[in-house]
Amino acid sequence: MNIYDLANYISIIGTCCGLFSRVPQVYRTYTTKSAGDLSTNTMVINITANSCFLFYTIVNEQYPIMFNCLSVITLEGSLIYMKNKFANIKKSNSEIDLIESNLSGMSSSEGPPIGFVR
Repeated sequence: MNIYDLANYISIIGTCCGLFSRVPQVYRTYTTKSAGDLSTNTMVINITANSCFLFYTIVNEQYPIMFNCLSVITLEGSLIYMKNKFANIKKSNSEIDLIESNLSGMSSSEGPPIGFVR
């Protein structure tokens, strides 16, 4: 085994890590239907960076790294899609947007809501 063989094995390990690093985030975003905390700018930068690396790997026929770039582009793209898709989903079963609800109509004599701690 020479240094090039070792480098190939290490690139395969890196490819697996790169592929699986985004899978938990995609899964969580899909199951919770919540992506508000994700930065679109960061995801776009990751897609751009991996697109540049993808071009390099195609020219140099570095297939494990090429696979990693394609997987990151796909996973990041799916996160952007879900962020846009889930942006307008209401977070309660009563179809009331809890963030937009206005509690200012409650008089001070009614006291704080149940479970409210001062």
